[in-house]
Amino acid sequence: MGIYRIGFVFLTVLGLAWASSGCVPQKNASPKEGDAPTETSSNLLPKNGPTQADYPALHNLLQITDTLYSGGEPHGDEAFASLEKLGIKTIVSVDGAQPDLARAKKYGLRYVHIPIGYDGIDEQAGNSFARLAQEAKTPLYVHCHHGKHRGPAAAAITCMATGDTDAAGALAILEAAGTSQDYVGLWRDVENYQVPDDSIPLPELVEQATIESLAAAMAKIDRAYDHLKLCSDNQWQRPANHPDLVPHQEALLVWEGLRESARNLSTDHDTRFVTWLSEAEGVANQLKVALKEKENEDATAAFSALKESCSQCHKAYRN
Repeated sequence: MGIYRIGFVFLTVLGLAWASSGCVPQKNASPKEGDAPTETSSNLLPKNGPTQADYPALHNLLQITDTLYSGGEPHGDEAFASLEKLGIKTIVSVDGAQPDLARAKKYGLRYVHIPIGYDGIDEQAGNSFARLAQEAKTPLYVHCHHGKHRGPAAAAITCMATGDTDAAGALAILEAAGTSQDYVGLWRDVENYQVPDDSIPLPELVEQATIESLAAAMAKIDRAYDHLKLCSDNQWQRPANHPDLVPHQEALLVWEGLRESARNLSTDHDTRFVTWLSEAEGVANQLKVALKEKENEDATAAFSALKESCSQCHKAYRN
């Protein structure tokens, strides 16, 4: 019995040492199985993948797997030629701007358009990424405007939908892309994403989605503005009845909303409206910076200026 006992202890110690060395093979569980996070795929975030240095026209280029990339919006022939050279077959835009369909077709590339916001990824969009994972021709290039926040978040969810990674690996994609922690909705929805059940019908993929109206965009800005008002009333601290509200993060959403609205503005608006929108964006940026640096007096002054800016615009164009 003593020999067996010694042998069992030896094998146990050896097994623990082997496991700690990372030599024990681990099976990747599907994200929808609900198991604890597992080791991510070995081909995730290749160390020697192409970068913007190799393809200067593709800003913030990040290779995630052998068939999945993220980056900034492609502009001009050089960018689309670079995508063709990379072997990309499908471009996925999660931006609010209309995709450059003509140039994509010129280079034999398919566009898929799934717009998302900076505040998170809703169920409809998540289901669209699941369908993308099922049927889109790879390799894929997923982009937003700059390629650091929404694009990597969408790519991370797509990677989960393909079964190439789990929640922990998906969050590692955001870290590698430099996605700001201030975009709490993106981090939250990536971490909590569940691959839809096979019984759930998935949305059709389209090359050009219906873009959110300016009124809808302003409604989102108004919600973030109302949250800022609660924080302002509480001396720029999280309200006791709303501990989820972080002042500088709400200011970030207001700023991003104004910036995106200005960038995607149609030609129907007069010069005064365009100027006022640009000025409001600048004030919102000042508020964001002041709150981030905890300069409460500057934040209060900027918030007052933002309130005045919004009021004059509403009076002239909405009321």
